[in-house]
Amino acid sequence: MQCNVQTGVKWALVLWLFSGIFASSLQADVTVTQLANEGVILSDGKSSRIMIDGLVDEPFSVYGGLPEEIAALYFQAAGPFSGIDFAFASHQHHDHNQPASACKFLQKSTETVFISSDQVIDLMREKCRQFVLTSPRIRTINPQYDEPVVIEEGDVKVTVFLLSHGEGKYKKMKNFGHLVEIGGMKVLHVGDAIMAPEDFARAGVDKMDIDVALIPFTYFRPGPGTDDIVGKYLNAPYKIAVHIPPSEMEEVKEYLSVEFPRVLILENAIDEAQFSAEAPPPP
Repeated sequence: MQCNVQTGVKWALVLWLFSGIFASSLQADVTVTQLANEGVILSDGKSSRIMIDGLVDEPFSVYGGLPEEIAALYFQAAGPFSGIDFAFASHQHHDHNQPASACKFLQKSTETVFISSDQVIDLMREKCRQFVLTSPRIRTINPQYDEPVVIEEGDVKVTVFLLSHGEGKYKKMKNFGHLVEIGGMKVLHVGDAIMAPEDFARAGVDKMDIDVALIPFTYFRPGPGTDDIVGKYLNAPYKIAVHIPPSEMEEVKEYLSVEFPRVLILENAIDEAQFSAEAPPPP
Protein backbone atom coordinates (compact mmCIF):
# COMPACT_ATOMS: atom_id res chain seq x y z
CA MET A 1 0.00 0.00 0.00
CA GLN A 2 1.03 3.55 -0.61
CA CYS A 3 -0.30 6.88 0.53
CA ASN A 4 -0.53 10.31 -1.05
CA VAL A 5 -1.62 13.21 1.14
CA GLN A 6 -3.27 16.44 0.06
CA THR A 7 -3.29 18.68 3.10
CA GLY A 8 -2.01 21.94 4.50
CA VAL A 9 -0.21 20.08 7.31
CA LYS A 10 3.39 19.87 6.11
CA TRP A 11 4.60 17.23 8.54
CA ALA A 12 1.77 14.93 7.55
CA LEU A 13 3.50 14.49 4.20
CA VAL A 14 5.94 12.10 5.86
CA LEU A 15 4.07 8.99 4.70
CA TRP A 16 3.94 10.23 1.14
CA LEU A 17 7.65 10.93 1.19
CA PHE A 18 8.38 7.46 2.49
CA SER A 19 6.28 5.93 -0.29
CA GLY A 20 8.88 6.70 -2.94
CA ILE A 21 8.96 7.91 -6.50
CA PHE A 22 6.16 5.66 -7.74
CA ALA A 23 3.39 7.46 -5.83
CA SER A 24 2.44 9.70 -8.73
CA SER A 25 1.88 6.72 -11.04
CA LEU A 26 -0.35 4.80 -8.64
CA GLN A 27 -4.12 5.05 -8.73
CA ALA A 28 -5.68 5.81 -5.35
CA ASP A 29 -7.86 2.88 -4.31
CA VAL A 30 -9.26 4.77 -1.31
CA THR A 31 -9.50 8.49 -0.63
CA VAL A 32 -10.25 9.70 2.91
CA THR A 33 -11.69 13.22 2.97
CA GLN A 34 -11.75 15.04 6.31
CA LEU A 35 -14.96 16.86 7.29
CA ALA A 36 -15.71 18.39 10.71
CA ASN A 37 -14.43 16.65 13.86
CA GLU A 38 -14.53 12.88 13.26
CA GLY A 39 -16.49 13.20 10.03
CA VAL A 40 -15.04 11.61 6.88
CA ILE A 41 -15.96 10.63 3.35
CA LEU A 42 -14.46 7.40 2.01
CA SER A 43 -14.31 7.02 -1.76
CA ASP A 44 -12.94 4.47 -4.19
CA GLY A 45 -12.47 7.14 -6.86
CA LYS A 46 -15.00 5.42 -9.11
CA SER A 47 -18.59 5.19 -7.99
CA SER A 48 -18.74 4.53 -4.24
CA ARG A 49 -18.82 7.28 -1.60
CA ILE A 50 -19.45 6.57 2.09
CA MET A 51 -19.87 9.27 4.76
CA ILE A 52 -19.42 8.62 8.50
CA ASP A 53 -20.20 11.23 11.18
CA GLY A 54 -20.28 13.84 8.44
CA LEU A 55 -23.71 15.40 8.99
CA VAL A 56 -22.21 18.21 11.04
CA ASP A 57 -21.77 21.86 10.04
CA GLU A 58 -21.80 23.95 13.25
CA PRO A 59 -19.16 24.17 15.99
CA PHE A 60 -20.12 22.41 19.19
CA SER A 61 -18.38 22.65 22.55
CA VAL A 62 -14.62 22.63 21.82
CA TYR A 63 -15.09 21.07 18.37
CA GLY A 64 -15.15 22.89 15.07
CA GLY A 65 -17.70 23.04 12.28
CA LEU A 66 -17.35 23.58 8.55
CA PRO A 67 -15.99 26.87 7.19
CA GLU A 68 -18.71 28.98 5.57
CA GLU A 69 -17.66 28.32 1.98
CA ILE A 70 -17.51 24.56 2.56
CA ALA A 71 -20.81 24.53 4.46
CA ALA A 72 -22.40 26.15 1.39
CA LEU A 73 -21.31 23.15 -0.69
CA TYR A 74 -22.49 20.78 2.02
CA PHE A 75 -26.03 22.18 2.08
CA GLN A 76 -26.20 21.92 -1.70
CA ALA A 77 -24.82 18.35 -1.66
CA ALA A 78 -22.23 19.68 -4.09
CA GLY A 79 -18.48 19.35 -4.62
CA PRO A 80 -16.99 16.82 -2.19
CA PHE A 81 -20.47 16.25 -0.73
CA SER A 82 -22.03 15.08 -3.99
CA GLY A 83 -22.84 11.49 -4.81
CA ILE A 84 -22.86 10.13 -1.26
CA ASP A 85 -24.27 6.60 -1.40
CA PHE A 86 -24.53 5.91 2.32
CA ALA A 87 -24.23 8.17 5.36
CA PHE A 88 -23.71 6.71 8.83
CA ALA A 89 -23.62 8.25 12.30
CA SER A 90 -21.72 6.51 15.07
CA HIS A 91 -23.87 7.97 17.86
CA GLN A 92 -26.13 10.81 18.89
CA HIS A 93 -23.65 13.35 20.28
CA HIS A 94 -23.91 16.72 18.56
CA ASP A 95 -20.28 16.77 17.43
CA HIS A 96 -20.95 13.55 15.48
CA ASN A 97 -24.46 14.13 14.13
CA GLN A 98 -26.51 17.33 14.10
CA PRO A 99 -30.18 16.48 13.51
CA ALA A 100 -31.26 19.70 11.76
CA SER A 101 -28.15 19.61 9.59
CA ALA A 102 -28.76 15.95 8.75
CA CYS A 103 -32.35 16.68 7.74
CA LYS A 104 -31.29 19.46 5.37
CA PHE A 105 -28.51 17.47 3.74
CA LEU A 106 -30.48 14.27 3.29
CA GLN A 107 -33.42 16.07 1.73
CA LYS A 108 -31.03 17.74 -0.75
CA SER A 109 -28.91 14.65 -1.43
CA THR A 110 -31.78 12.60 -2.79
CA GLU A 111 -29.87 9.36 -3.41
CA THR A 112 -28.15 9.11 0.00
CA VAL A 113 -29.28 6.38 2.38
CA PHE A 114 -28.84 7.28 6.06
CA ILE A 115 -28.25 4.44 8.53
CA SER A 116 -27.89 4.75 12.30
CA SER A 117 -29.33 3.85 15.69
CA ASP A 118 -32.83 4.61 16.91
CA GLN A 119 -31.29 7.16 19.31
CA VAL A 120 -29.87 9.17 16.41
CA ILE A 121 -32.94 8.91 14.23
CA ASP A 122 -35.32 9.79 17.09
CA LEU A 123 -33.49 13.12 17.45
CA MET A 124 -33.74 13.71 13.70
CA ARG A 125 -37.47 13.07 13.83
CA GLU A 126 -37.83 16.12 16.07
CA LYS A 127 -36.44 18.28 13.23
CA CYS A 128 -38.01 16.74 10.11
CA ARG A 129 -40.69 14.37 11.32
CA GLN A 130 -42.51 13.73 8.05
CA PHE A 131 -39.32 13.05 6.13
CA VAL A 132 -37.94 10.64 8.74
CA LEU A 133 -41.22 8.77 9.06
CA THR A 134 -41.87 8.38 5.34
CA SER A 135 -38.51 8.22 3.58
CA PRO A 136 -37.25 4.74 2.68
CA ARG A 137 -33.75 6.24 2.79
CA ILE A 138 -33.80 6.53 6.59
CA ARG A 139 -32.94 3.19 8.14
CA THR A 140 -32.58 2.15 11.78
CA ILE A 141 -30.22 -0.64 12.79
CA ASN A 142 -29.45 -2.30 16.10
CA PRO A 143 -26.22 -4.33 15.92
CA GLN A 144 -25.16 -6.46 18.86
CA TYR A 145 -21.71 -7.68 19.90
CA ASP A 146 -22.41 -11.13 18.52
CA GLU A 147 -24.51 -9.88 15.62
CA PRO A 148 -23.09 -6.97 13.58
CA VAL A 149 -25.10 -5.46 10.76
CA VAL A 150 -23.60 -5.78 7.27
CA ILE A 151 -24.55 -3.46 4.40
CA GLU A 152 -23.33 -4.35 0.92
CA GLU A 153 -23.72 -2.35 -2.27
CA GLY A 154 -21.67 -3.21 -5.34
CA ASP A 155 -18.04 -3.64 -4.31
CA VAL A 156 -18.51 -1.88 -0.96
CA LYS A 157 -19.19 -3.65 2.32
CA VAL A 158 -19.84 -1.85 5.62
CA THR A 159 -19.89 -3.83 8.86
CA VAL A 160 -21.51 -1.91 11.72
CA PHE A 161 -20.84 -3.17 15.24
CA LEU A 162 -21.12 -2.10 18.86
CA LEU A 163 -18.29 -0.36 20.69
CA SER A 164 -19.13 0.99 24.13
CA HIS A 165 -19.13 4.75 24.67
CA GLY A 166 -18.42 4.25 28.36
CA GLU A 167 -19.97 3.81 31.78
CA GLY A 168 -22.22 5.99 33.94
CA LYS A 169 -24.27 8.42 31.86
CA TYR A 170 -22.81 6.94 28.65
CA LYS A 171 -23.65 3.32 29.43
CA LYS A 172 -26.95 3.29 27.52
CA MET A 173 -25.69 5.35 24.60
CA LYS A 174 -25.31 3.32 21.43
CA ASN A 175 -21.94 3.90 19.78
CA PHE A 176 -21.21 2.09 16.53
CA GLY A 177 -17.92 1.19 14.93
CA HIS A 178 -17.81 0.99 11.13
CA LEU A 179 -15.50 -1.27 9.14
CA VAL A 180 -15.67 -0.13 5.53
CA GLU A 181 -14.30 -2.42 2.81
CA ILE A 182 -13.82 -0.22 -0.23
CA GLY A 183 -11.35 -0.16 -3.10
CA GLY A 184 -9.85 -3.44 -1.92
CA MET A 185 -8.91 -1.93 1.47
CA LYS A 186 -10.39 -1.91 4.98
CA VAL A 187 -10.95 1.38 6.81
CA LEU A 188 -12.05 1.49 10.46
CA HIS A 189 -13.95 4.30 12.22
CA VAL A 190 -14.61 3.79 15.95
CA GLY A 191 -16.79 6.79 16.85
CA ASP A 192 -16.37 7.73 20.50
CA ALA A 193 -15.41 4.26 21.73
CA ILE A 194 -14.19 4.07 25.31
CA MET A 195 -10.54 3.11 25.70
CA ALA A 196 -11.31 -0.35 27.07
CA PRO A 197 -9.30 -3.25 25.61
CA GLU A 198 -11.88 -5.78 26.71
CA ASP A 199 -14.54 -4.00 24.65
CA PHE A 200 -12.39 -3.97 21.51
CA ALA A 201 -11.72 -7.67 22.09
CA ARG A 202 -15.42 -8.38 22.53
CA ALA A 203 -16.12 -6.63 19.23
CA GLY A 204 -13.41 -8.67 17.49
CA VAL A 205 -11.45 -5.65 16.28
CA ASP A 206 -8.16 -7.56 16.50
CA LYS A 207 -9.39 -9.91 13.77
CA MET A 208 -10.46 -7.22 11.27
CA ASP A 209 -7.14 -6.89 9.39
CA ILE A 210 -7.43 -3.11 9.08
CA ASP A 211 -5.51 -1.12 6.45
CA VAL A 212 -6.44 2.40 7.58
CA ALA A 213 -7.50 3.26 11.15
CA LEU A 214 -9.22 6.55 11.99
CA ILE A 215 -8.26 7.02 15.63
CA PRO A 216 -9.40 9.70 18.11
CA PHE A 217 -6.30 11.70 19.02
CA THR A 218 -6.72 11.00 22.74
CA TYR A 219 -5.76 7.37 22.10
CA PHE A 220 -2.20 8.51 21.39
CA ARG A 221 -1.71 10.16 24.77
CA PRO A 222 0.47 8.21 27.21
CA GLY A 223 -1.56 5.50 28.90
CA PRO A 224 -3.83 2.58 28.08
CA GLY A 225 -5.05 4.02 24.77
CA THR A 226 -1.63 3.76 23.15
CA ASP A 227 -0.33 0.68 24.92
CA ASP A 228 -3.40 -1.52 25.04
CA ILE A 229 -5.59 -0.39 22.13
CA VAL A 230 -3.58 1.29 19.38
CA GLY A 231 -0.78 -1.26 19.66
CA LYS A 232 -2.99 -4.34 19.71
CA TYR A 233 -6.30 -3.44 18.08
CA LEU A 234 -5.72 -0.39 15.86
CA ASN A 235 -2.18 -1.06 14.67
CA ALA A 236 -3.02 -0.59 10.99
CA PRO A 237 -0.34 0.22 8.40
CA TYR A 238 -1.89 3.69 8.17
CA LYS A 239 -3.30 5.68 11.06
CA ILE A 240 -5.08 9.02 10.92
CA ALA A 241 -5.64 11.00 14.13
CA VAL A 242 -9.13 12.49 14.20
CA HIS A 243 -11.55 14.37 16.46
CA ILE A 244 -9.06 17.13 17.33
CA PRO A 245 -10.41 20.40 18.80
CA PRO A 246 -9.16 23.38 16.76
CA SER A 247 -7.76 25.01 19.89
CA GLU A 248 -5.55 21.96 20.47
CA MET A 249 -4.49 21.37 16.87
CA GLU A 250 -1.02 22.91 17.06
CA GLU A 251 -0.21 21.11 20.31
CA VAL A 252 -1.43 17.76 18.92
CA LYS A 253 0.51 18.22 15.67
CA GLU A 254 3.71 18.93 17.58
CA TYR A 255 3.24 15.98 19.94
CA LEU A 256 2.42 13.47 17.21
CA SER A 257 5.22 14.67 14.94
CA VAL A 258 7.68 13.67 17.66
CA GLU A 259 6.05 10.66 19.29
CA PHE A 260 4.17 9.17 16.31
CA PRO A 261 5.65 10.73 13.16
CA ARG A 262 3.86 8.37 10.76
CA VAL A 263 0.40 9.17 12.11
CA LEU A 264 -1.40 11.51 9.73
CA ILE A 265 -3.49 14.54 10.59
CA LEU A 266 -5.90 16.02 8.09
CA GLU A 267 -6.09 19.45 9.66
CA ASN A 268 -8.71 21.20 7.55
CA ALA A 269 -12.12 20.30 6.19
CA ILE A 270 -11.89 18.63 2.76
CA ASP A 271 -8.19 17.79 3.18
CA GLU A 272 -7.57 14.35 1.69
CA ALA A 273 -5.33 11.33 2.10
CA GLN A 274 -5.12 8.84 -0.75
CA PHE A 275 -4.14 5.20 -0.35
CA SER A 276 -3.23 2.49 -2.83
CA ALA A 277 -3.06 -1.27 -2.30
CA GLU A 278 -0.54 -1.67 -5.12
CA ALA A 279 2.54 -1.42 -2.92
CA PRO A 280 3.50 -2.21 0.69
CA PRO A 281 3.32 0.51 3.34
CA PRO A 282 6.49 2.40 4.26
CA PRO A 283 8.82 0.67 6.77
